[in-house]
Amino acid sequence: MSILNNIKWAAFSQLARIGSQIASVTLLARLLSPSDYGLLAIAAIFTNFAMLFRDFGTGSALIQRETLTDGLKASVFWLNMALGGLICLTLMVASPAVAHFYNAPTLVPVLCLMALSFPVACSSIVHQSLLERASQFKRIAAVESVAVVLALLAAVAAALAGWGVYALVAQTLVAAVVQGAMLWAMSDYRPAWRPRWDGLREISGYSGNVSAFQFVNYFARNADSFIIGKVLGSAVLGLYSVAYRLMLFPVQNISHVVARAVFPLLTQAHQQGGKGQMADVYLRSLSVITFGTAPVMAALWFFRDPTVAVVFGAKWAGAETLLAWLAPTGFIQSVLSTSGSAFLATGHAGLMLRYGVIGSVLQVASFAIGIHYGVVGLTQAYLIATVLNLLLTMSAVLRLLETGLPQLLRAVGFQVLAALTAGVLVWGGDRWIFGPAATSGHEGLWRLAAQYALFGACYLGVMAVLAPQKMASVKALFRNKLSRAS
Repeated sequence: MSILNNIKWAAFSQLARIGSQIASVTLLARLLSPSDYGLLAIAAIFTNFAMLFRDFGTGSALIQRETLTDGLKASVFWLNMALGGLICLTLMVASPAVAHFYNAPTLVPVLCLMALSFPVACSSIVHQSLLERASQFKRIAAVESVAVVLALLAAVAAALAGWGVYALVAQTLVAAVVQGAMLWAMSDYRPAWRPRWDGLREISGYSGNVSAFQFVNYFARNADSFIIGKVLGSAVLGLYSVAYRLMLFPVQNISHVVARAVFPLLTQAHQQGGKGQMADVYLRSLSVITFGTAPVMAALWFFRDPTVAVVFGAKWAGAETLLAWLAPTGFIQSVLSTSGSAFLATGHAGLMLRYGVIGSVLQVASFAIGIHYGVVGLTQAYLIATVLNLLLTMSAVLRLLETGLPQLLRAVGFQVLAALTAGVLVWGGDRWIFGPAATSGHEGLWRLAAQYALFGACYLGVMAVLAPQKMASVKALFRNKLSRAS
């Protein structure tokens, strides 16, 4: 199975998820009240945290391990079922206290119903991991796409029937049930009734480090919002959150998709004993990621003023200043996001945890220092911390894969150069011909759309001149053929 084929189907699944989210907001926001969404948002605080513990990293361990026995698979399955049941029970028991704290009695049934999704979801973790291990991303894409569409239809029907917040709960439960049932149907695996618990010791170190990394990363990812909200207040946090979401969107929907698709291929290359092959797969995945993230982040940087003014309106003035620092941070994070796949594929989950802790300490320290200079100072410190984290982490990855900085620069350099060139040409040309950007009305919208369209065309044109082989790989993504990118 090729890199580009895996990426294609993982991207298809993600696009289905994004489309469902957009349709959900568009349709359900008209049928439900803000209080309904508020109740679900409160419940999500606890369910999202509980997600950190639903498999303790055992799914990644099944993908990475060279040899899998039936006993080990059964042990992981029943462990996950136990974890799902424990999380479900914990949320149900805690629901009255949560409802009392927020003075919202409806949270009790909402949390209890949401909790039921955990044992259902945990029942298919092994099945999904085995499909990913075999690079069966076409099947996974079909499962996830059908699940999100049926869940959306169920939520809309429930909202039309007047269910209120329970329409959103139904969306979560239907998605979990459909995805779980389809994964069981798509996979040949059936768990044994008598697991060998001693097999869990074989993966406990690896999976424990994965789980610990997820735990550390979760708090580092949320520290900025906590600090800004506490020190500067909700209004400033609102500006930051808008800019941060713009930055994070391509990281989540490009980098994480590619990393997920490439992980089993890196694992296979490692098992075959070829560091050269691993480095090749890793660098090609970086090339694909930065082909998307470099132009997106560059466009956000060059056109940040009209983007905020036209898309969000005058009341969000100030977010564009934050984007000036968050956009380069986002690009660097898109490169950093691949390091986990390299560490995990080579069995160095402990190394991933170590560098994850270092990165988290740098990140939280940057927030604590930068906040003294306002929210702009925080974003500047965030960028500095991200650069330091990149230098430390990528040096470890390159040593691990026995490759070097020249190869890394060759994988990402053309994309960065093309994105910056396109930005300078389009932004400079627009200012020279038309003057300051229009920031309101239809004129501003059409001008912004033209800027992004011209930027995209210019970027592709520069890439075609500088790196025709990389362009051939992108075309192969849609032709289902793999062309080697240098």
